[in-house]
Amino acid sequence: MTTLRRGLLAAAVATLPLTAAAEPGFVAIEVDTMPIETFSLREGVSPFGELTFMGGLVLFSDDDDFGALSGLDVADDGSFIAVADTGFWFTGRLIEEDGRLVGVADVARAPMLDADGEEANRKSSADAEGLRLTDGGATALVVFEQRHRLSAFATADLAFARPRDLPLPALPGLVGNRGIESVAVAPEGSALAGAIVLIAEAAGDGQGGTRAWIVGGPDPGAFSIRRSGTFDITDAAFLPNGDLFVLERRFSLSEGIAMRVRRFSQDDIRPGARITGQTIVFDDRLFQIDNMEGLAVREGADGAVILTLVSDDNHSLLQRTMLLQFMWQEEMIPLPLPRPEPLPDAEAAAALGGG
Repeated sequence: MTTLRRGLLAAAVATLPLTAAAEPGFVAIEVDTMPIETFSLREGVSPFGELTFMGGLVLFSDDDDFGALSGLDVADDGSFIAVADTGFWFTGRLIEEDGRLVGVADVARAPMLDADGEEANRKSSADAEGLRLTDGGATALVVFEQRHRLSAFATADLAFARPRDLPLPALPGLVGNRGIESVAVAPEGSALAGAIVLIAEAAGDGQGGTRAWIVGGPDPGAFSIRRSGTFDITDAAFLPNGDLFVLERRFSLSEGIAMRVRRFSQDDIRPGARITGQTIVFDDRLFQIDNMEGLAVREGADGAVILTLVSDDNHSLLQRTMLLQFMWQEEMIPLPLPRPEPLPDAEAAAALGGG
């Protein structure tokens, strides 16, 4: 996804080449880190909704292509794959001590390839926004904006992997860089039984909801997530129990920056539904956040559910690439959801692509 500034420029740069990429193949890069010891800038604020802060990092690199991270997934052993919306893969390993995130290691990058095996070096074809590992980690599913699609890449050698575009149902309402932002894969034992869930960033359904789709599984079809405030959806990931976490971000000059995570019951996600969920964490400018774009969910060694979030710095000197880690504690009381936005009028619904 892009910031407000980049959104205004998107049409102008859609056909321009991206930063010159390296030859195919992963290249090791040096990434320095600055620890984030305290998540809240307010003293004594912890835990955060249903989440307990488990460390964070600000990432720095002299590599010109590092940054713009928009999607992330983390394996149980802490190894990770990330995508940048500039058309790059990044791989590496999280370093944890006593359950807390303290560093990263073995970071490398490679350009994404297109179906012809060429570098996907135009914004219109390389705008990767969400990533989810499936098939036991053997396949990376990536969603793209601009040319809206869902592609599968074999992870055995990502540097040389060519995308295989997966068949999708009709996806109305998607416009430019406001298209599919999130891809999540339901656990096999859940109500959705291995289905893929796709969620738009802000494409409206004309009735106060953001469009989403269940692809495959026992009950495919379209549903929507009720909008609340001026938040846009930036990622989603299923919990081991089959419920869905959705990451939302507010990034505006008038209201400032904020992050929210909502949890949705697997039983509520079904065709035709417009779901609200529960807010499990809400953080604003008084917390250590930036333009939060990517969300990964995994089980820790002790069975705890670990969330890892990444921010997109848009290659801007005014923004940061951040990794934040939390432990989910279901027994804590969820936060109240802010008052929903008024339903859009017909003209606004048409502008959003609503029916």
